[in-house]
Amino acid sequence: MADNTKSRHLPGDPKEHHIVPYKFHIGIWVGLIILTIMTVLVSVMGISLVAFSVITAMIIASTKAVVVANYFMHLKYENKLITWLMGVTIFLFIVFIAFTAFDYLTR
Repeated sequence: MADNTKSRHLPGDPKEHHIVPYKFHIGIWVGLIILTIMTVLVSVMGISLVAFSVITAMIIASTKAVVVANYFMHLKYENKLITWLMGVTIFLFIVFIAFTAFDYLTR
């Protein structure tokens, strides 16, 4: 029979497997559900305060994105170069969206 218990990493790769218990993933999931409920509450209750509700919703969404990237995309356990490249990509995306918004607002 084939031995499928060996690591799938390259032979020279010193990475170790990180084993995370199910309770941890369930805790992350519960946290994401709570943040989603908070987003809905902000959108329902913040109708009169549009700017405040949009900023709050964006902060909550950014928090959820960081949690998903760190734990479900395993960036927390990756090489720091990969995490740095992901951060640069997100920063450049925000810059391009901001430039587009500035152009749209000045027309």
